[in-house]
Amino acid sequence: MSTTELLEQVRALPARERQKFVLGVLALDEMPPAGDLGPVKPVRWPDVEARARRIFGEQTLPNLVLLEREEEAAGGV
Repeated sequence: MSTTELLEQVRALPARERQKFVLGVLALDEMPPAGDLGPVKPVRWPDVEARARRIFGEQTLPNLVLLEREEEAAGGV
């Protein structure tokens, strides 16, 4: 929609609706930009490796996906 088309549609509105539209546009101008919401707090990601060590100890678990792929490659479906 071009600016001219928008203005024509706004002019076609009743006076009260036109006033609401203009006030809404002015309110958008007063809002802070989306990027200026304040300082961004860094995200603390959980330590997945430490949790796995607490649960399983130092035991190494097999990669079942790789084992299945090796079996398919060998012909044992």
